Amino acid sequence: MLIDKVRDNIINKDLKVKNLNSIFKRKIYCLEPLKVKKIFSKIEVDNFIIKIAEKKSELKKAQALRYSVFYKEKKAIPTISKKILRLDYDKVDKFADHIIVIDKNRKDIKNRIVGTYRLLRGDIAANCGGFYSSSEFDLSKVSNSYKNSQILELGRSCVHQDYRNGTIMNLLWKAIADYVKLFDIKILLGCASFHGTDVMKYTNELSYLRKNFSLSDELSVKSLDTKIYPANIEINSNTNDLRTFVKLPPLIKGYLRIGGKVSHDCFVDYKFNTIDLCVIVKTDNIDEKYKKKYLN
Repeated sequence: MLIDKVRDNIINKDLKVKNLNSIFKRKIYCLEPLKVKKIFSKIEVDNFIIKIAEKKSELKKAQALRYSVFYKEKKAIPTISKKILRLDYDKVDKFADHIIVIDKNRKDIKNRIVGTYRLLRGDIAANCGGFYSSSEFDLSKVSNSYKNSQILELGRSCVHQDYRNGTIMNLLWKAIADYVKLFDIKILLGCASFHGTDVMKYTNELSYLRKNFSLSDELSVKSLDTKIYPANIEINSNTNDLRTFVKLPPLIKGYLRIGGKVSHDCFVDYKFNTIDLCVIVKTDNIDEKYKKKYLN
């Protein structure tokens, strides 16, 4: 394999990295099953299988899909090891559950995973370094209001570019709904993003979100980004709300449609080339239309 040759070349050049192979395996491929009695049942719809990744090979393929979307398409900045392996990974992967959508009809293609979503329960996060979102936002009001076991972080959502007609995201959300019921989740949280790092480019959208979808004081989260961005202006009275909503990123629109609220402030992630908002959804308050669609 090309990756193996590159890895050997790195070692032969005597870079000051010992046991590189074992480091890669530990950080990237380790998929530890969660020690719970509840079993998530896979879903089969037409030619698609929706399930929790159970094998290291499945996790690797989900990470490969994430790399192609986040780094190739959206121009995030990879570390050297991610660039060599062409995988998106971090420490959270080891402890999270990964929903994957497999297209059984993708013949002669090594990776048949066409959609993925990462799920991290609060009781697991509490023992494994915390939520990914807590590196960008202060989540203390959420953790003080709910038990760890009632909180679920959603992240690393992506769909293969050939499958972005809504079908795969609907299947992912169906699986998330089943997971929510299985573990009796009360709060969904996670980061949803605008592309790029120019906050002023999204002044209207951010103002619109603050005006219409800000979190209540009870569950407000504060960004850990200390930079002050001059985008906190009232939306122009001539701006059409519907037109602004349509311009929002699909993932943010999806959360809002089911009843989600967003943080007042954003976090600019320069390495990931995104402007992040923290989104929180109370599962009890999910819009009735979507309860019927996903939770029945």
